[in-house]
Amino acid sequence: MWYVIQTLGGQEEKTAEMIRNIVKSDFIEECFIPKRERLKKFQGSWNKVEEILFHGYVFVVSKESEEMYKELKQVPKLTKLLGRETDYFFALSDDDKELVERFGNREHKTSLSRVMVREGNQIQVIDGPLKGYVGNIVKINLHKREVIVRVEFMERRMELKMGIEMVSMVKK
Repeated sequence: MWYVIQTLGGQEEKTAEMIRNIVKSDFIEECFIPKRERLKKFQGSWNKVEEILFHGYVFVVSKESEEMYKELKQVPKLTKLLGRETDYFFALSDDDKELVERFGNREHKTSLSRVMVREGNQIQVIDGPLKGYVGNIVKINLHKREVIVRVEFMERRMELKMGIEMVSMVKK
């Protein structure tokens, strides 16, 4: 089962490392932070960089939720164990897990979506994780080579920044 742990923004890597070091490996199969690729311009050329996709969240995969919860109590800087009720917390819904899996690869990294830009900055997704989410795009920033996508995640609306690579620009 997949679980989400809320932590302080900017502390995701540090929190994940503490979890990996403190929680016994018998209780966690994987601890990760989904990342996204994006293009960033340095000294006149575009370079791929990685950034955190879900700010303030660390994801943990475990079959031993109750034992894992007891171990997680020892980890400093955890803000909240999401979905927690009584003595342990609940797993992500199948829809939420599917969303994270659909956007990312095995390393939980969201690659760039290749797009064609049409007149009026309308984009057509050629391939990549944005395929099927064009209707969810709420903002396009061609200068930064990213879009903002609105999704339902953990029973609330969330806006995620996703990287794009412009294959061509069509002007009429």
